[in-house]
Amino acid sequence: MADKEKEPKKATPAAKKAAPAKATAAKPTAAKAPTATAAKAAAKPAPAKAKATAAKAPAKRAVARPVTRVVRPEPTREERRERKEEPREAPRPKVEVRALPTAPAGHAPVIKADGSSDGSVELPAAIASPAKRRGVLFQALLTSLANARQGTSATKNRSRVAGGGAKPWRQKGTGRARQGSTRSPQWRHGGVVFGPNGRRYNQRMPAKMRHAAFAEALAAHAATGHMLVVDELRFDGDRPRAREVLDWLARVGHTGRAVLVTAETNEHVGRATANLKEFEIRTPGTLRLTDVLRAETVLVLRPALDALAARATVATVERAD
Repeated sequence: MADKEKEPKKATPAAKKAAPAKATAAKPTAAKAPTATAAKAAAKPAPAKAKATAAKAPAKRAVARPVTRVVRPEPTREERRERKEEPREAPRPKVEVRALPTAPAGHAPVIKADGSSDGSVELPAAIASPAKRRGVLFQALLTSLANARQGTSATKNRSRVAGGGAKPWRQKGTGRARQGSTRSPQWRHGGVVFGPNGRRYNQRMPAKMRHAAFAEALAAHAATGHMLVVDELRFDGDRPRAREVLDWLARVGHTGRAVLVTAETNEHVGRATANLKEFEIRTPGTLRLTDVLRAETVLVLRPALDALAARATVATVERAD
């Protein structure tokens, strides 16, 4: 009797139908409250594969920001309105480039301090009508270009190359050609036989020919009307700016590449025009023949005109019998 009571009772058909309904009703309750098995699964450590993938991932490097970083606060609306209401500077009026002033033969136009022309001045005879000597100008140009070369290229011969003091092998018995040094010209890293070891390109030209060529170059500019005499060079303030010099040149006319010859060095104008590619300042002593030939217009201050003419004059030396 006790065994029969311990045996479970068989489910009736009505109980079988009611059982799935109970299970379906119990499902939403299980979703709402996590079971103990789910909590245990969450508490378990990650598998070894996940650890390996995490270890393979490259670590991000921390980039340090510059120390000199400055964070400026954004302007407020009132500050923006004040900036908009501030009057802006009027644009500078553009100076129209005009043609160069003209003058009769043997004369040069005179330019005032404001850039306008005021009559003309007679040029010295050494500049206006020099003695023409055929080929002297070309020869003087080649001489000046040759004298500008440095000639500092050099190579090392076998006595200047480092190493090679010991004899590579003995004189006889090896079957090879006799060698005395590993720095011989036929060896790799050896000395150079006939390489350049300094050269002088200087050419000498008589003073009369140099003066004659210089006078012909100036006379060519004077004949075409591209030689102007500046009465005075004056700008506002002690330190003029490059744009002021450009405006002055535009008022003078279409000068192109110009060179200004002054009696003395002017540091203020020289600093203002140091970065101008088509404008140079020279004195009668520093003016080179290449400067005159490359320039399209030659501007000469009135005090420097006599010194420039003296340089273009071909002096004659009388010999005593």
